Amino acid sequence: MKKVLIISALGAMLMVSCADEFDQTYEVGRPDMSAEYAYLNDYKPLKEYVSNPDFKLGLAVEANDYLKQELVYSLTNSNFGEIVAGNAMKMASVVNDKGEMNFATVSDFVNTATEAGLNVYGHTLAWHSQQPAKWLTSLLADKPIEIDPNDMVEKEVTNIDYTTGTTYNYGWGSGTAMEHISMDGGLKVVNDAAIDPWYDLQYHIASGLSFDGGTQYKMIVKMESTGAGTMHFKIGDWGSAVKEGVFDFDAGENEITIEFSPAEGVSGQFILFQSGDFVGTYKLLSLKIISMEAAGPATYMASLIDNGDMEGDDAHNFATKSDQGAITYEIFDGVGKDGSRGAKITSKGGYGDSWESQFWIVSNEVLNEGDKIHVSFDYRADGGCAGTNVDTQAHFGPGEYQHWQCAGTVAFTSEWQTYDKTFTVDASMAGANGMKSIAFNMSPNASDGAYYMDNVVLEIEKAGDGIPLTPQEKKDTLTWAMEQWIAGMMEACDGNVHAWDVVNEAISGGNADGEGVYALQHDNGDANNFFWQDYMGDLDYVRTAVRLARQYGPEDIKLFVNDYNLESDWDQNGKLKSLIAWIKRWEADGVTKIDGIGSQMHISCYANPTTQESKKKAIENMLKLMAASGKLCRISELDMGYVDADGNSVKTDDMTEEQHHQMAELYEFVVSKYLEIIPANQQWGITQWCATDAPANSGWRGGEPVGLWDSKYYRKHTYAGFADGLAGK
Repeated sequence: MKKVLIISALGAMLMVSCADEFDQTYEVGRPDMSAEYAYLNDYKPLKEYVSNPDFKLGLAVEANDYLKQELVYSLTNSNFGEIVAGNAMKMASVVNDKGEMNFATVSDFVNTATEAGLNVYGHTLAWHSQQPAKWLTSLLADKPIEIDPNDMVEKEVTNIDYTTGTTYNYGWGSGTAMEHISMDGGLKVVNDAAIDPWYDLQYHIASGLSFDGGTQYKMIVKMESTGAGTMHFKIGDWGSAVKEGVFDFDAGENEITIEFSPAEGVSGQFILFQSGDFVGTYKLLSLKIISMEAAGPATYMASLIDNGDMEGDDAHNFATKSDQGAITYEIFDGVGKDGSRGAKITSKGGYGDSWESQFWIVSNEVLNEGDKIHVSFDYRADGGCAGTNVDTQAHFGPGEYQHWQCAGTVAFTSEWQTYDKTFTVDASMAGANGMKSIAFNMSPNASDGAYYMDNVVLEIEKAGDGIPLTPQEKKDTLTWAMEQWIAGMMEACDGNVHAWDVVNEAISGGNADGEGVYALQHDNGDANNFFWQDYMGDLDYVRTAVRLARQYGPEDIKLFVNDYNLESDWDQNGKLKSLIAWIKRWEADGVTKIDGIGSQMHISCYANPTTQESKKKAIENMLKLMAASGKLCRISELDMGYVDADGNSVKTDDMTEEQHHQMAELYEFVVSKYLEIIPANQQWGITQWCATDAPANSGWRGGEPVGLWDSKYYRKHTYAGFADGLAGK
């Protein structure tokens, strides 16, 4: 078969400014099988088979390959009306680990494709994969606490109160000297006459001490004396001294401070005093040893609850229970302080025990013995509840009683007040497994009434070099980051990109709720992923992305939610049904609008006829569900592999002609069913994800026959199947 230059083979419609530079040859049939492939000569470029003017036939390409304006550029422009960048418009391709954004490739790609007459479809604004996870994670780091490394804090090591003692530690003296030492409102020493200052009347005031080498210490002695004098002292043991010397004291009360720093820690150390050269009476009142240590981690209060201001609907940190069903709890508008949202706890009266109806504040984490807790809230009552004293109890979970006393007693009146209490969890409160909730005994009222609470705070004191961001601070921070990203992208596109995957791959495909709706994807332990929804919430994650895209994008922007496995037969299209349900939830605010659904359709052709028939039925059902949603419908990333009768994926090099024809038939089925089932006004279009078969070393379906052209850009049977589907054959 005659070889011709690509510019001739693809036709005059190719918009190639540098065609003369091509040395790539193009054949519609493979040289070794020209008879099998000669019929492909008769096919026109794919886009010429599109009859619906609103239908967009797209191709995904690597932006840099397209920007060379060579083969990929020519092939794309000749056959397709829409173009998608495989990776260049994803966040990790633009934003580095420092949060710096470089949109140069994006701008070049969009401008080049637009000038060639193509629509550019944006992929993708919000996703958990291919994100600058290092930068985004750094935004959520603890707020640093400024600590001067030279700051020191005092830590008490020893504190002896001699005024309460009945014996002194140890002493000896010459002759009858020791008879002059006694305990009398302090360690009392009476010296009748001056004696040898070192061998008479010397005694330990403390022993059994241990000091750490290199640590700064203070010895603080309080004493009172009948007159001025001199005291000899020694800190150490019999063989060595950490510190020794003399200090002076005056008549009356004295406080003497001596600083010392031992070279190394030695156990069994003592402090020795000797006052043999003083004539008079004095009393040692107290002795403190204080170590001077680096300030270390600072302390801060960390919140243990969400929605404490009651402004949201989330109430998982609050609960009520009544043995008689006599109490209800709900968050209402207008019942909080200053007319804001607040909690109203209604309570019937007349019960014998105050704990028969209870209300709980539930911590997000278990509280243990020694934890310092701060609780505060605004409160009032009406009806029979006004004028009552409500006690608190320590519980594990609500109703799991541990101790009768916890955060004190709250005196409710008809006027708003603020309750503020700091306490330490003791062993009784913590029990064996810790404490998790504070119970309020809401049945002291004699008649029906209601209690009101607002602005609830439950905090725990923690220590560290930084203060963790609150959930709201994390949400606000990521909202800011998302805005920088989306605003920057829209500016780089300069109004030339009118449709986007606003959120990509949000649905998990499992963990169905009570309505059978799959959960969103969340943190899976992969450090390369970053799940915005973990911090912004399942609703606000998508709503925020939509809001920002409409705020910064062109007025006619269309926003799609794109996902994979929507054509799944193993769960009867359960993921698509869940996506449609989530779209309704996201749009329930009356503001958010999602224009379309994108189904990726990375499918396979199965040699097993039973399996293939099941897959086809699921594809048809997917298209019917998409059409019934009323949204624009797009097949966003269509490609295809082949699976043999034994369930094994077949590589391109091992494919038979019969298998290639089976794939072509499935392409024709998918494309024609899309055009048949999706109403014309809901048809956005179909994007082929892989132009050519994947190289063996490709990160995407490596070595598989996923293209409409082979690796040398020769048309395949799948090209004919795709074209026939578009033509309605």
